[in-house]
Amino acid sequence: MGHADLDTVDANPRLAYELPGGGRALFTTRADGNMSSVGGVGHEHGHDTREHLRLSLGLRSLARSYQVHGTTVLRIRADADVAATDIAAPDSTTAQPPVHADGHATSVVGIGAMALTADCLPVALGSTGAVAMVHAGWRGLAAGVLEEGVRAMHELDPEGEIAAIIGPGAGPCCYEVGEEVHTVFGGAHHNGRCIDLAALARDRLRAAGVADMRQVAVCTICDTRFFSHRGESTSAGRQAGVAWLSS
Repeated sequence: MGHADLDTVDANPRLAYELPGGGRALFTTRADGNMSSVGGVGHEHGHDTREHLRLSLGLRSLARSYQVHGTTVLRIRADADVAATDIAAPDSTTAQPPVHADGHATSVVGIGAMALTADCLPVALGSTGAVAMVHAGWRGLAAGVLEEGVRAMHELDPEGEIAAIIGPGAGPCCYEVGEEVHTVFGGAHHNGRCIDLAALARDRLRAAGVADMRQVAVCTICDTRFFSHRGESTSAGRQAGVAWLSS
């Protein structure tokens, strides 16, 4: 990772990227299948789709929760934390996870922190000893979910310098919102009725002390490689952002 304020990373076919200290981040596409067990076409196969992803990444488990556009980021410090919170054991077939959270942070090798999106931003955070994946739509951004993700990283790796990768989400080319949303952000980063979620995320991360940021500059609304709730409504599946420590 460079130390520029923002680098744009290429949208390579696998959307796989390196994080500091042996960390990895992956953003899936429509071709990888609907990762949700709750909604969208093919959700009944969500468990199998996630299991295929877990095995392909060589992970022991994927930490997932039911996302509510809030600010809770779960800390996973040991394998026991996964079992104790029943987030997502490899054999879990639960359609709706029992835990509500919009992010996961872990310092345990082999556990993938997962967030599901379909226009909201998946934001990967990494340092030498921890990783996190955060689900950030406009409500979560306004409420402080990224700041909570940074706090979680500092708790797990107090000395580590945090880097961020902002994954695919609704782009400023297509993401029209109402005046009430523009008002929440003080009119920042708008182009007419459209708003730039990634730019808002960069502002929040920068204010939280993250200087090393990269962005996958694609729009899930107009790029057909991705599921889009705005474009497909209730038939939209969910892609995943996963971050993990590999060593």
